[in-house]
Amino acid sequence: MLGKRFEGSIESTGSGEIMTPPDEAVVMLDVLTEADTAAEAVAANAKLTQAVIDAVMEEPNQGVTTTGLGVFPVYQYDRQTNVSTIIGFRASNGVRVVTRPSAAGQVYDAGIQAGANVSSGISYRIKNEAPLREEALRLAVKQAFAEAQVVADTAGVELLGARTIVIDPIGGPIVLRAERMAADAAPTPVIPEDLRVRASVRITFRTRVG
Repeated sequence: MLGKRFEGSIESTGSGEIMTPPDEAVVMLDVLTEADTAAEAVAANAKLTQAVIDAVMEEPNQGVTTTGLGVFPVYQYDRQTNVSTIIGFRASNGVRVVTRPSAAGQVYDAGIQAGANVSSGISYRIKNEAPLREEALRLAVKQAFAEAQVVADTAGVELLGARTIVIDPIGGPIVLRAERMAADAAPTPVIPEDLRVRASVRITFRTRVG
């Protein structure tokens, strides 16, 4: 059958990455207090948490909220009797501060100096990732097409349109963690890295030979 053209396919993967500095920081500070009774632990925690809130509210911020409120018993285990006894109570509360990256260190310091004694660190993010994600997708598609075109040219086949396109979910925030500072220590140096906005696609292209 002269002149017959056969169709096939080429699958190609492309990835795109956009580097950008973060424009928002989230500082997480926690207050833990212990006392003989639950009521005493909660009361002490409330006073200390309020002091932390007041301190960070004086710093640049786009919002201060609390999280992780709780109270629970503290046990002591006796190895000789295999019995655990309640020896007190621990209360917890967290303060979450959204601020600009350049102010994250001073917010952190203010919270620690006011009484926060646990911190899960500082995380950085982008307020609106959508435009960067779109650009990363464009780069990923272009790369997948370019690589498929190289294969098609080398194999002597004609590259047609895409048959299927799969967008792979990837990405995640970059987190910087800082150690607890003493009240009279130097300011915490905080330098965030650029964030990576990534996109990846898998495209199956139709091909024609003959």
